[in-house]
Amino acid sequence: MKFDSAKTLLLYLQGSDCNSVLHDRFLQDHIEKLWPSADVLLVEKRGITADLPPSFDAARSGCPQEYIQHDNPEQRVTDLKKALNSVQQKYAYQKVIALGGSEGAQIAAMIAAESDLIDAAVLINAGGRYFLDDVLHNIRLTTPEDILEEEIAGFSEFAKQIVMGDFFELEVSNHGYKWWRNMLTYDMQNTLTSIRIPTLIIQAGQDKSVSAENATAMVENLKASGKSNLDFVVYPDLDHGLINTDGISKAEQVVEDIHHWLKLHIK
Repeated sequence: MKFDSAKTLLLYLQGSDCNSVLHDRFLQDHIEKLWPSADVLLVEKRGITADLPPSFDAARSGCPQEYIQHDNPEQRVTDLKKALNSVQQKYAYQKVIALGGSEGAQIAAMIAAESDLIDAAVLINAGGRYFLDDVLHNIRLTTPEDILEEEIAGFSEFAKQIVMGDFFELEVSNHGYKWWRNMLTYDMQNTLTSIRIPTLIIQAGQDKSVSAENATAMVENLKASGKSNLDFVVYPDLDHGLINTDGISKAEQVVEDIHHWLKLHIK
């Protein structure tokens, strides 16, 4: 992070992978264009430092045990609030933006709901109300037909064991029990209900990791209940990484759109 005379702080929240935030590709390529005059606050997950070699393989090895045992959304928000409070006490920023993608979008929503220090939030590809529905969405789109029902049944049983059973040691997809339980019991719609600040929700229409259909239904429910602080934008041709059907990244366009939205809400 850098601290100078900026009046705005951008809290950037990385996704769920086992990597240092300093190796985040969106951060490296686009963060300065989101709000060029802002200082940027980055907070590492428990047990991870920049010394951990980057890997974007879902089955990577070498994740620190402290990370496996302690990383989960609730812990991340607790750590982030401590860091943000400390920075704000020292520098007294006039405006604070929380922005994240995938799991980082969930964290941005949570801290926006829990902290009165956030003035605007941007959530990119957070998916629908329940994590389980998004996982099943991913399984349906990425699993061969001949084993699809078996995979759905297997994960559903795994989820039931996590939610209904007692704690047990596990490591699945570089995550431990606390992460899985926290994710499988989380309700994104309830969090969004609690947010009072301007919030931009961006969803890619071709996202295989989370469901654009479920995200749309959730936002429609919220707006029907009277939530007027949410702006929802769907990019029909983009995937989870903001790449279109021709394999071309459209992240720069999305960043430009976010910048224009922020100009309306960050004075």
